[in-house]
Amino acid sequence: MRKLILREITLVSLKEKKARKFKFHPKVTVIKGENHTGKSSLIKSIYWAFGAKPKKVHPNWEKADVITSVRFSIENDDYLILRKGEFFAIFDGNYNVLGTFDKITTALGPYLSELFGYKIKLNNRNNNLITPPPAYFLLPYYIDQDVSWSESWSAFSNLGQLKNWRTNIINYHTGIKPNEYYEIKAKIEDKQLKIKDIENKKSVSQTVLDKLLAQFKSALIDFDINVFRQEIDELMEKYERIKVVGQRAKDKIIELKSDKLHLQNHIDILKNAVQELRNDYQYALKQPDAIDCPTCGHTYENSFAERFTIAKDEDSCQELLIQLNEDMKDIDTEIKKEYIVYQQNNKEASKIQDLLEQKQGKIKLRDVIQNEGKKELKDILQNEINSLKGDISDLQEKIDSLRKDLKEYENRKRQEEIKRYYLNLMRGYLLELDVNTMEEKSYKAITSKISESGSGLPRALLAYYYSVLHTMNKYGTSTFCPIIIDSPNQQDQDQENLDRMMNFIFDNQPESSQLILGLVELGDYKFEGEIIELKHKYNLLQESGYKEISREIRFLLDKSINL
Repeated sequence: MRKLILREITLVSLKEKKARKFKFHPKVTVIKGENHTGKSSLIKSIYWAFGAKPKKVHPNWEKADVITSVRFSIENDDYLILRKGEFFAIFDGNYNVLGTFDKITTALGPYLSELFGYKIKLNNRNNNLITPPPAYFLLPYYIDQDVSWSESWSAFSNLGQLKNWRTNIINYHTGIKPNEYYEIKAKIEDKQLKIKDIENKKSVSQTVLDKLLAQFKSALIDFDINVFRQEIDELMEKYERIKVVGQRAKDKIIELKSDKLHLQNHIDILKNAVQELRNDYQYALKQPDAIDCPTCGHTYENSFAERFTIAKDEDSCQELLIQLNEDMKDIDTEIKKEYIVYQQNNKEASKIQDLLEQKQGKIKLRDVIQNEGKKELKDILQNEINSLKGDISDLQEKIDSLRKDLKEYENRKRQEEIKRYYLNLMRGYLLELDVNTMEEKSYKAITSKISESGSGLPRALLAYYYSVLHTMNKYGTSTFCPIIIDSPNQQDQDQENLDRMMNFIFDNQPESSQLILGLVELGDYKFEGEIIELKHKYNLLQESGYKEISREIRFLLDKSINL
């Protein structure tokens, strides 16, 4: 099984001008600090950077608007994930941007599922098949101080996004239904959706075909199309000729009407000119032979020659007006001729209508043509339906084959082996943690909700978490993530039981796993790893080092935003 190892976390608040950087040991890192030193905020930020929001986050921490980056490795490959609000960026070990995301469920989640090897698909509340968001595949690794010591599988918020997720997620993580199971199941569901889509198309075609067949039953359709071939040829010939002649007449009428409009404009202009010349001539007749201009004082002649020129211009205009009126009559005549042609064309169309109504016995030529079209449509629909049936049959064969493959991963013997392994661990761990009052039926199923009273509940939950984690480590098929445990000293454990819990956590850490443990007091416990000690209350982030650390974060932001 592949392992994810956390290397380093960087926290920066540009708002408060504070920052902090912490390194993690590949085996065990103990984060030690009194209450209010920011221990839980640091721990919660680790998986928050991967898109999993803890159920409870301190409001002051949210106000600080902390940008978080986490360096991690999977096998021999190094990565870095950056989160600012709802923006995420993932880099490789050389700071090359592998992807940027502003949605968790539809963008970051599917990317991380590929990176971590999580192949599970589940239905959301809208019954759409999706990749579960990161919270679902990080859930078994995080034991939160606020909720995880009273209820299992509840450390993150918004888990109601998926329907009936708990059993599916537990079965997936523990290998009862591994990656291969969900890969095959996803293929089956994809093909079932395709079948549903094809069935809808087939249903539409079948409905049309049924209506068409019903029309055939109510009509006489048993005839030879060749009997009507000559009539059909004649129909098509007349139709083409009428279409050409009719369009030509229509175009000519439009052209003539346009010419008539222009001509009418010219006539109107001439009429105005004639009236103006006539007015000028009448005015000149009433004036003396010489006229003084009231404006400039110049004297103009009003001789017979001048008055004759005005009259001559009026005559010219009159002659032109007469000619234009003659042209107008010619255009009107042409328009009437073209309308006659157009009307004759309509008569030809009526002849085609009559031809369609001609009968051969009891059958009209129109019926013949329509029936041939229906026959052709019927053949097309029937061929389409047959083709769709073939597609459905092919898909169903593939589904049947995939279901046979699926049975290999539904093997009862294998599932019982995994469940028995979990149960044996649970029995032993409960004894080791001195939880003796729980009946086996209350924890026998790997999906059990652990219930116990008083100080025994945290120890029973710890036994359950470690039983599941060891089962995952042995039978799981995806990347095993770091185990993060915050504040195991719950429900006023006496010193003896607290020692049991602490020794249990260190001694039973799954093989090759990474553990990050948050504590108020460490005590004298032996482990291979390092300690991060937080000493300043209400000051997890500090001003010292802000300039250098913020420069690193700005570099990552600039690189991811300015691709």
